[in-house]
Amino acid sequence: MKNAIVFLLVFISTSIFAQTASPPAPRPMTSQHAVFEQELREADLAFAKATASRRLEGWMDFFADDAATLQNGKTITGKQNLRQYYEPIFANKEFSLSWTPTHAEAAKDGTLGYTYGNYEARRGADVSRGMYLTIWRKVNGRWKVVMDTGSAAPQPAQKAN
Repeated sequence: MKNAIVFLLVFISTSIFAQTASPPAPRPMTSQHAVFEQELREADLAFAKATASRRLEGWMDFFADDAATLQNGKTITGKQNLRQYYEPIFANKEFSLSWTPTHAEAAKDGTLGYTYGNYEARRGADVSRGMYLTIWRKVNGRWKVVMDTGSAAPQPAQKAN
């Protein structure tokens, strides 16, 4: 009887360990999820194209009413406040902004997602490059920006003369 109890305990322990030791198999992406991510990538590309052709109006067209950005150590929230912040930037005729998404990921239900990639901002001869992150939410069937921020690449060190 004692051997049967030991055998049973070893069997139960082994069964529990075997169930917890193996990681769960990754879930395959559904075709609908792939569609959401493709829509998100296309929305980011359309955002870049609209900004290049219509400047501030193209830029603002993609923001949700409650959108925000992180700039220079502060948060700017709300579409009207964002417009006020970006107006002087886009008013500079030498200013241009371009970007290309390198990654897009959407929630399984297609309501939220994010994109990131590389950007280039120009002000005359001054060029800034870096990476951006944009968080999107689907609003009335259309992807809208709810958070946009970027990180400039480190500038090469200047050699002392």
